[in-house]
Amino acid sequence: LCYFCTYSQEAKASDNVPTLIIAPRFDVNPYIPTGSEGVRGVDFGNSSLCSLLEGSIGENFSYSMCNHWITTETRPLYQNILRTDESDFIDWLTLSYSVGNFTFTAGKDMVAIGGYELDPMDVVQHPIICSKFFQDCSIFQLSAKVEYTTADEASTIGFQFANSIFSQLQPFKERLFAYSLTWYGDYDWFAPIWSVNMLEYERGTFVKVASLGSGFYFGDASIELDLMYKHLNYDGSNHEFSPACKFNYNFNNKFELFAKAGYEYRSGMDILGWEDEMGFFPTDISGGSYAYYGIGAHYYPLKNSQDLRLHTIVASNSYAKSIAVNVGITYLFNLTETIRKHR
Repeated sequence: LCYFCTYSQEAKASDNVPTLIIAPRFDVNPYIPTGSEGVRGVDFGNSSLCSLLEGSIGENFSYSMCNHWITTETRPLYQNILRTDESDFIDWLTLSYSVGNFTFTAGKDMVAIGGYELDPMDVVQHPIICSKFFQDCSIFQLSAKVEYTTADEASTIGFQFANSIFSQLQPFKERLFAYSLTWYGDYDWFAPIWSVNMLEYERGTFVKVASLGSGFYFGDASIELDLMYKHLNYDGSNHEFSPACKFNYNFNNKFELFAKAGYEYRSGMDILGWEDEMGFFPTDISGGSYAYYGIGAHYYPLKNSQDLRLHTIVASNSYAKSIAVNVGITYLFNLTETIRKHR
């Protein structure tokens, strides 16, 4: 209802109407054990109903809101409102002001940690071939940031002040903060998403992070290389190193093959871990390592569009003693374009 009111008002004023995308996804994810202790059973993977609303107010202001309305565990989305250690039904809600080459943004936003794995909307991501950091991190927090984009729009440098991902109560109650410096680039064959971060773990104690996501493009092929290093103590007693690589090959924008592998090493405490419990993913890998890998395919059946996506993935890891086979469908339904076509 809010969207249709906004659409009607802005449509009368100008052609710049808000864009609303409704994104349902349905997955089926059976687990096939490869040993006597392997995980078995079936779940619904990343099945969810999301939406993305974006638009502008005048010449300088813009807004963006992404919501998770339904997931495989819907109730916590509405019970965890304003908690900083859990997900709720608002992924992000931001207001931006642009003047010249600068953009100022405030609201609930993704903590600006670099890398390709954290960049897409969750509904289009495949968690079964993602890192433990992706599984555990409470990435959406209240924040404020400023960004500068070069005249050729090839690079954007940003600084963000945010609530820390290690907060466990309401925003700012524990006074744990995050400071991030980012670089986004687009240089034809090379597209970096890099950051250095100071994430407050306890008052006055920071996890130092360097996260370098690099995209390389060669015709129909691409490589996404993520390198993340996390450091808790200056003496080197607790550090983590997490490389990951994904290879994609696109066939005429209709069919895509991809393979991904990653590795995580921790010399000390797993700072995002908790008591280990049986499942496809480990919950604590303190003083150890973990590898994950998988192959998959995307198929886009609509003519001249990638809005509808069919996917299948086969994945495993060094912990699960089983193989996951994920099959699903995702539809990025652009309601704005549909209304325009039928006006």
